[in-house]
Amino acid sequence: MELILLTIYFSFCWVIIKIFKIPINQWTITTVFLGAVVMLGTILMCMAYFHPASTVARSYFISTDIVSNVRGKVIEVPVKTNVSLEEGDILFKIDPVPFQGKVDSIQAQLDFSRKRLEDSIKLVKLAGGAKFDIDLYKKEVQSLEGQLDTAQFNLDSCIVRAPGKGFVTHLLVRPGQMAVPLPIAPVMTFINADTEMFIAWFTQHPMQNIEVGNEAEVIYPGIPGRVFKARVAQILPALAEGELSVKKDMVSASTQLPEGKIPIILKFEEDMSDFYIPLGSDAVAAIYSHRAHHIQILRRILLRVESWRNFLHFH
Repeated sequence: MELILLTIYFSFCWVIIKIFKIPINQWTITTVFLGAVVMLGTILMCMAYFHPASTVARSYFISTDIVSNVRGKVIEVPVKTNVSLEEGDILFKIDPVPFQGKVDSIQAQLDFSRKRLEDSIKLVKLAGGAKFDIDLYKKEVQSLEGQLDTAQFNLDSCIVRAPGKGFVTHLLVRPGQMAVPLPIAPVMTFINADTEMFIAWFTQHPMQNIEVGNEAEVIYPGIPGRVFKARVAQILPALAEGELSVKKDMVSASTQLPEGKIPIILKFEEDMSDFYIPLGSDAVAAIYSHRAHHIQILRRILLRVESWRNFLHFH
């Protein structure tokens, strides 16, 4: 685009020189080149301020680390990699034998305690037995019922199910491996469906010209020659570089933090289901503000030139 502008400019200057027969000397050449610098610099600065573009744009998604609630040996992994799942579908199974034994043991104790409670109640009614025994057995029954609920929960946890719609990727767990209830040791990663969002990161200079509803365009390196229409859906109000958290260190101005870029959520306005775009794909995005409309065409041309240039890939 810069080359096109310079070509038009120099052609215009050549025509002016020929028509008005202006002598070509060091002053003429200096004036022409100085005018080119001023013209091109002004146009590019206005375009960057009113219609900014970002090469740091990407589709993001939310993943869930699958961690078992109980410790045990994996005996079955029926889930398939990158296959769509519904909520409740089985991901893998843990050997239930020790947990079933715990449930059976507590159930037997609970049945015996309930029988003793019934006998104590009958004894009090018939022979005036001690009411303290009734309270004691009630407490024992309630305690065993609580233990049974916990044991049953652990037994049910031997079957790990999908937390929602999505799919499992990078599946590495196999039968015979040990699953442990530690957040730092997830068994697999679950990708949640319908959580994809496209975020473009812009510098802070044009932030007064970016508003919700502004028109935007996006290009992908993997889809050369295509430009996708979008809109600004949300402007996130906080930057990670300014975050403060509870810690012993005091805040210091000498800490060298980067400038920080504004995260802008874009929403596509066209159906993109015909294209294979993996979650997390990189992209280039441009936003068009309501000001300086006449400069929009330059940004649009630059974006399309960049999209067609993606064909020039040799490895």
